[in-house]
Parts: sequence; C-alpha cells; structure tokens
Amino acid sequence: MAIPRKHIVDSHSAGFYHCISRCVRRAFLCGHDPFTGNNCDHRKIWLENRMLELAEVFAVKLYAYAIMDNHYHLVLYIDPKAPQNWTDEQVADKWILAYPGKSQFREARKQIILNDKEKLKKYRYRLGSLSWLMSRLNGPLAKQSNTEDFVKGRFWESRFTSIALLDETAVLSCMAYVDLNPIRAGIVEDLQSSLHTSIQKRISELSADITQLARPIESVAGTLKTYPIQMTLTAYIQLVEWTGQSIIHPDKASMPIHINSLLNQMNLQPHHWLNQLTHLGRTNTYVIGSVQQFKNKARLLKKKWLKGIKATRLLYSNE
Repeated sequence: MAIPRKHIVDSHSAGFYHCISRCVRRAFLCGHDPFTGNNCDHRKIWLENRMLELAEVFAVKLYAYAIMDNHYHLVLYIDPKAPQNWTDEQVADKWILAYPGKSQFREARKQIILNDKEKLKKYRYRLGSLSWLMSRLNGPLAKQSNTEDFVKGRFWESRFTSIALLDETAVLSCMAYVDLNPIRAGIVEDLQSSLHTSIQKRISELSADITQLARPIESVAGTLKTYPIQMTLTAYIQLVEWTGQSIIHPDKASMPIHINSLLNQMNLQPHHWLNQLTHLGRTNTYVIGSVQQFKNKARLLKKKWLKGIKATRLLYSNE
C-alpha cells in the first residue's frame, strides 16, 4: 500500500529528499523522438535553468540533478521554516519570481501581496513546500511541451516520487546515483560528457575556482544557510568517476585503496557498493537510511516494516 506523501515529507522539519518525475506518454519527450523525428533537447536546457532558478526562490538547496530523455532526478534539502525569517518584501519578490506573469503588472502585484497579510502567510508556507516547488517546475514545462506537440492532457506520468534521505550517507549515495544516470543508461562514458547533470556543472565550474576541490561539498544552487556535506569535492568526484568507469568496464572494477577508504568512512560496504548503487532507484522505497532509521520511521508511521530494509543491510556497514 502506498504511503501518503505527508508521512514521507516532513512539512515542519528540514530534510533531504530524492525526487523523480517521469513523462507519461512514450519516451523521448525531452530528447530525440524517433517516431516524429523531433528533437526536444531544448526542453532539457529549459528544465535545468528552471531548476537552478527555483532553488534561489524556494527554501531549498539543490545538491544533485540529472535530466534524462523521459525523466529527471533531484537531490535537495528543504527547510519549511526558513520563509518564516524572510521579510514581507522578500516573500512578495520570491512569489512573483515563482509566478512571473506580465512584467508591467509585477509592481502592482507586489503591493497587493504586501497589503494582504493572509496572502503573505499563505505564500510563506508555499515557498517552504516541496510540493509547490515541484509544481512550479513541472507545470510550466508540461504546458509548453504540449503546446509544441499540439496535444492536450497529461505530460507527467503522475505526481512526483519523493524519497526521504535520513542521513549523510544516504544523501551521498543518492547524489552519486543521480550523477551517474547518463553513464548507467549507456549514453556517455565520462562525467564531463554527462550533459544536464550536477556533476558536469561542478566539474565545469572548477576552471573558475579550483579551490572548491579541497572544500566540503556545497549545493549547486540555493540561498539557504546549511551545513556542507562532510566530504571534499575532490573525494566525491573521485568516487563518482571510479564508480562510473566500473559500470562501463565491470571486468576492470578492482577497487583502489582510497575509494575503499572513502566508502568505509561513509559507513558503506565496499564489496556491495557497485551493485547497490546500480539498484538504488529500483527498490520503490520511501526512505533511504540505516536499519535503525528504517525501524524508527516505520514506528513513526505505525507500520511493522518499510520496503527497502534488505537493500539497506547490504549497503550500510555494521547493519
């Protein structure tokens, strides 16, 4: 039985989530469509730009993303309480960025919002809501794509999938899974060629600031103040790069000592890493975390167990 999103996404506490949206009609709605000959890669560019823009508007920080031909992934941190500390003017400005409308009316709209306490209260809540963020990301793309295709109806398969990431190990594992999507799909063979992914964005930005390599991993977009993930960007890129090459060349997947050490630091089982990472998105689980965190979440939801605990025992060490 499906678990309602309100039990997975905590609307009162900050947390990390892995979100997935998939197209409803046949594949290639965001890439090259072999049936019509149309190339829709421009939608990937629009979607990527919109992701980065909305991360500056909503109370989120974006840590990983990958845009594929018929679906996309996000790993993000959201803080529902952050908008409570924003000024009224900030709330009004951000809401207008989320719903731009016609430019000549924006100042008037802003004054209407500022003069309406109920609107301000409602918009504060929405700017900290994962569902409202995904709505502003998916809705406009669906309308634009349907207009281009001269069709009506659903563009996305269903409401987006959301998976709670309960600890830093789950976040890092999910980030690597997302960044490696194009390689696992056989589209590219190296990280630099993985277009429309956060790892490609991180690598391309290193030329402007090489000192990022020695720093803990920060988000690729977002204005929230959060603690950075306690792994250097150098270590993360090395981990993702080795994992990607091991997927492409499984016969040469001898794990270097420094990668083994990284996985041990993350409380992960090195000998299960490749297999578990490949199947991380296929378990239909609602949460990713340690066995104890699974049990705690199940108890909170008044359930005897949650799907995915077997995979967790293989992924985490000492479980």
